[in-house]
Amino acid sequence: MAGVVYLVRDLVFGSKIGEAAAHLGVEVAGARDAEGLVRMARGARLVIVDLRDADGMRALELLAKDPETSGVESVGFVGHERLDVMETARALGCGTVLAKGAFATGLPALLRRAAGVD
Repeated sequence: MAGVVYLVRDLVFGSKIGEAAAHLGVEVAGARDAEGLVRMARGARLVIVDLRDADGMRALELLAKDPETSGVESVGFVGHERLDVMETARALGCGTVLAKGAFATGLPALLRRAAGVD
């Protein structure tokens, strides 16, 4: 089972996650939908969610409701201008909500922390 799972349909960001993880030797796995993410998150250390996608918000809801995933660290990202989405994600239990640029810049550190390297 992967230590980091993600729900990101954007090919650019999906590639960034995969490349950064491979460079660091961190095992990651992508989900196709919210339900799949929740299944994969059982036992994971970190969940990454693209908040630009409605399924990403649904994933946060499902993660919070499932006793096996409610404690998994979560990171969501969205465009910096979407303050409403950021607030909603935090209200749904997303631990860290970042603008896309900050997410891309901080991704290696997030992955290292999830892997227990930092």
